[in-house]
Amino acid sequence: MQAETPVRVLVVGECMLELRHRSQLELELGFAGDTYNTAVYLYRMADRLGVDVEVGYLTGLGDDMYSTQMRSAWRREGIADRSVTIPGRQPGLYVVHTDPGGERSFTYWRSASAASVLFAGTQWLDQLNADLVHFSGITLQLMSRTALSGFLDRLAKLRSQGSTVSFDTNFRPSGWNDVAEAREVFARAAGQADIVLATDDDEQLLWGDRPQESAERYRQWGAREVIVKMGPAGALVANASGTQPVPATPVPVVVDTTAAGDSFAGAYLAARLTGKPPVEAARLGAATAAVVIQSPGAIIARV
Repeated sequence: MQAETPVRVLVVGECMLELRHRSQLELELGFAGDTYNTAVYLYRMADRLGVDVEVGYLTGLGDDMYSTQMRSAWRREGIADRSVTIPGRQPGLYVVHTDPGGERSFTYWRSASAASVLFAGTQWLDQLNADLVHFSGITLQLMSRTALSGFLDRLAKLRSQGSTVSFDTNFRPSGWNDVAEAREVFARAAGQADIVLATDDDEQLLWGDRPQESAERYRQWGAREVIVKMGPAGALVANASGTQPVPATPVPVVVDTTAAGDSFAGAYLAARLTGKPPVEAARLGAATAAVVIQSPGAIIARV
C-alpha cells in the first residue's frame, strides 16, 4: 500500500452540522460526520508520522452560510475541498446527546441535504481519482441504485490501476429500507474493497455473528485486510497471515465515544500509508481512539 509521495487520499461521504449538548438547553455547533472525522484524523496522524499526503473530501454542500463555514473548518484542518455546490441546498444536521457513561445517541435532519442530492446523481463520479479512496456504509445509503453501480464500477477501475479502496461499514439501520438491502449493498461494496473496517456492534445487528466470522465473511467477499473494531475489547485484524487480536488502550474515564471508530480508522489508514503492518497500525488506531473518547465531540483539539 505504500506509495510515492505525495499520497492522494479521497474520502467520500457527508459532513454535517453537529449540535452537541453542553447542557439541557445549550448547544455547541461543530462540523462532523463519520467519513469527515476519519479524514481529519487520517490527516493529523499522517502529519505526525511524516507522510506527505493530500486528504480531499468529496461531498455535496450548498451556497449558504453554514456551507461556507464548513469549508473554512476543512481548510483549518488541512482537508482539501472537493465538494460540489448544490444551489439552494444546505448541509445535513444532527444533534448528539451523550449519557453519563459516554455513550451517545443521535437525531438527524438530512433527507434533503446537499450531499443527498449529489449522491442521488452520477456526475460526481468523475471526481473519483486517488491513491486511496475511503467511504463508509453511511456514504452508500445516500446513493441511488444508479449512483451505487457507477461508484462500484469506478472503484473496480481504480483498483485495476493500482489504487487502494477502504470501506468502513458503519451500519445505521434508519438509513436503509431493511436489513436485507444493507446486506446486499455491503456485500457488493466489500467486493471492491482492499481494506474493510467493521464494527462488532454493527455486525451483530446485520448478521448476528462473532468478530472472527465477520472477518472471514469480508475476506471471502474479496477484502485482503479486515479489521473488526470491538470497542473496549480491542480489535481483530485478519489478513492472509492469519487473525490476531489487538487490545484496546485503557483510559481513566470515557467522556464521549463519538468518533471512536472513525478516529481508529483514520489513524489505521495513515499508518498503513507509511508501510506499517496491519497489527501495528491497529495498535496506533486503538491509541488514537483512546485519546478521542476522553474529550467531548467528534473532532477534538489537537494534542
